[in-house]
Amino acid sequence: MSSLKRSLHRSVAVLLLPLSLLLIQIEVITRNLSGVVESPVPALSRAVGIALFTGAVLYLVVSGLRQLAADTPF
Repeated sequence: MSSLKRSLHRSVAVLLLPLSLLLIQIEVITRNLSGVVESPVPALSRAVGIALFTGAVLYLVVSGLRQLAADTPF
């Protein structure tokens, strides 16, 4: 994989982290702010948030370990 493509994938994963945390907390946000439209399916947004967060963290960890293994001379 080219370094540009790998860098793009890592950037997307890093940007998904705050988005996923927002989706996980959407029920708390809508409950505490008056006048905000409530999420029609709070459990779905939480599940999607957890899935995105888990996927992004796993990708970043695996990508970092691959890079470390590639840069380590044995």
